[in-house]
Amino acid sequence: MINLPNFIDLHTHTRFPDKNNFPTSEINQAAKYGGYSEILAMANSEIPIDSIENLEIARGLDQNLDIKVHRVGALTKNLDGTELVNFKEFINQGVKIFSDDGKTLVDNKLAEKAFEEIAQLGGAIFQHCEKNCHINPGDIAPRENISDLIPIFDDEEFEIIERDLKFVEKYKTRYHVQHLSSKKSVELIKLAKEKNLPVTAEVTPHHLLKNQSDIDLATGNLKMYPPLRTSEDQLALINGLKSGVIDVIATDHAPHVKETKEVSFKKSARGVVGLESAFAVLLSSELFTIDELTLYMSLTPNKILKELGYDSALSKSNNWIQKSNVYKTKSFHKNSAFENFEVSVMKEELHV
Repeated sequence: MINLPNFIDLHTHTRFPDKNNFPTSEINQAAKYGGYSEILAMANSEIPIDSIENLEIARGLDQNLDIKVHRVGALTKNLDGTELVNFKEFINQGVKIFSDDGKTLVDNKLAEKAFEEIAQLGGAIFQHCEKNCHINPGDIAPRENISDLIPIFDDEEFEIIERDLKFVEKYKTRYHVQHLSSKKSVELIKLAKEKNLPVTAEVTPHHLLKNQSDIDLATGNLKMYPPLRTSEDQLALINGLKSGVIDVIATDHAPHVKETKEVSFKKSARGVVGLESAFAVLLSSELFTIDELTLYMSLTPNKILKELGYDSALSKSNNWIQKSNVYKTKSFHKNSAFENFEVSVMKEELHV
């Protein structure tokens, strides 16, 4: 038996509040099967968290779950990048993290205003970095034989990071880079930390354990944003995590109904689920020790949330059994990047 602190995910898409397309129990099941007792819920639900009214709807649903849900406020109304939300209202409600995740705050003038206001209020920006997200979102990282697929070059990510870091340096805004995917981005974060800027970053299990050579264009199983890139990028992410440039592993758990994933890569929705599989596949990869994963998945996420005033706590009630098996998703949405992955641990039997 392996006994660990509970995991905390800094990047979960609950999908609710919505119009009853996604049962709230799905997140509850996936989190508990994966050892997570706290999640940071992104604002890009069908009913976006861009007003206090919508925040209250979300919190009403969150109360029905066994896990603790920390809420993120949107950066802009309807996440469309044209009008900032009322940051002060959210902070008065205990929400200090803002993100348009799924989209980027691309407009330079509006972004600078957001960095300035949020810094003055003691909040934080968690940025999804995709330069063309509003005008021409792509499909896949550049590679040969992609036919009608739109390439997503790494400058889409690192140019936004580069711009944002200038605002961080100017206003000292607390800044967190979501789901890093490229070597260049890791280098930028390293330079920011050497300047002692208030910056942290995350990486997903799928970007650590897979690269673009694993993609089968006949399916949408590995279509996500940011895309899987080269083995060189993958190695830079692993080394960035181990060296402390990247702070946490976050799942970017993004449930999709099977009809939107069991199609061609071009037609597929972007995103994979990750709460349930994260620890099992990461430990089984033998790239990371239990102590490292505890740091990346429990201790540091807890520290980041507590520093921003969120009520986050750790308890040692996360039990795993050492047993070789083939990973199969138990929870409702099964768009995992790791179905049939060979694992060496299993979560103790749970009744969710």
